[in-house]
Amino acid sequence: MKVLNICIAGLGNVGSSLIKSIEENSKFFLDKSSIEIKIIGISAKSKNKKRSINTNNYNWFDNPIDMTRLEECDVIVELIGEEKGISYELIESALNNEKHIVTGNKALIANHGNDLFKLAKSKSLALLFEAAVAGGIPVIKTIKNAIALNKIYKISGILNGTTNYILTKMDEDNMSFDDVLKIAMDNGFTSEHESKLDIGGYDAAHKLTILSTICFGSILDFSQNYIEGISNIKIEDINFAKKLGYKIKLISESSIIDNQISNITTPKLVPFINPLASVGNALNAINIETDHLDTLFLEGQGAGGEPTASSVLSDLFDIAQNKNFQNLGYKIESLKKFTMYDFDNIVCRYYLRIMTVDEPGVLSSITNNFTNSNISVEKILQLPEDINKNGPIPIIITTHKVQKKILINAIKGIEKLDFVKEKITILPIHDI
Repeated sequence: MKVLNICIAGLGNVGSSLIKSIEENSKFFLDKSSIEIKIIGISAKSKNKKRSINTNNYNWFDNPIDMTRLEECDVIVELIGEEKGISYELIESALNNEKHIVTGNKALIANHGNDLFKLAKSKSLALLFEAAVAGGIPVIKTIKNAIALNKIYKISGILNGTTNYILTKMDEDNMSFDDVLKIAMDNGFTSEHESKLDIGGYDAAHKLTILSTICFGSILDFSQNYIEGISNIKIEDINFAKKLGYKIKLISESSIIDNQISNITTPKLVPFINPLASVGNALNAINIETDHLDTLFLEGQGAGGEPTASSVLSDLFDIAQNKNFQNLGYKIESLKKFTMYDFDNIVCRYYLRIMTVDEPGVLSSITNNFTNSNISVEKILQLPEDINKNGPIPIIITTHKVQKKILINAIKGIEKLDFVKEKITILPIHDI
């Protein structure tokens, strides 16, 4: 029997769910794996806060750093979630005191992880983070273990449940972004502070930074992300996209282009036939393309106490079973500093919504601008039922593949035309 003594810092939804699972399943863990997980210390901001677990059953530490000095402790589970501050200090202290680490802290890893992984390597310790990306979906272990010897070409997916819930609700209930955001906050999907990370695309980009490192061996560098959130998505665009055969999703994708790293998080039109289009509500999904696999699609609960606690337990199991750890799936010394691919050079198809005056010659002027810029138009739609007789009318255009900077230059010219009454909406179209 293997006894694993752990200390847990942070008793929010994930920390409390983890303790509850260990309490309820200790015999199952022992019968299945001969592993006994013992909680020998816990810590959080407030001892008296009402929780789903009884904190009096465990040794309480007002200062979580003190737990790292417990000789009998094997693993520190960091679930505080600060980008640096006490979370960083806790992990650094734990590693210096020869303790393994399990964390769900994607912002800390994406922004400050390089030095910590070097420290873990120097101490031959685990610094595991399955819970940091996609909740209960085992994407980290899939990449590091199941397809470890595959060359990955591209990884893409839906990495934030809150934004996916909002876009799904807008689509299904024909509601505005602001109205659905309020519902998401009322239902606890996000808070005013968290919404800036979720809606702005930063939460998804933190996760993408981690995925790009374990996929391509890049040094962790959050600054190499191009990020657009969903706050400018209009219900009109969701409805027009649907008529064209698309759903709008916040898509994060990473690949190597011309030996440069391309990490992009942005709203995109996803074709109905792509499985990402069917991922609804707060679910996450990831698609991986490799030299052996055209597609490897993972879908599941990307957030919440129990799903994320499942990933923490998975990492604890790994620590109990192994003595050697390649935390990032690559040798630390072989990680590469890529330059960032210029997003303006990305080539793809685009959706455009142009609000214009209803008068003769408008369409020909727009298409002439595209022709002069060598941009090929795929579809043009004017939908009578969507025309406001007292205001501008929408012209919907989808393009064939074009370089982003060429399209932007053409759009700038079109927006100067007198009959164009609003800033033109531009959304990329996701590959099938």
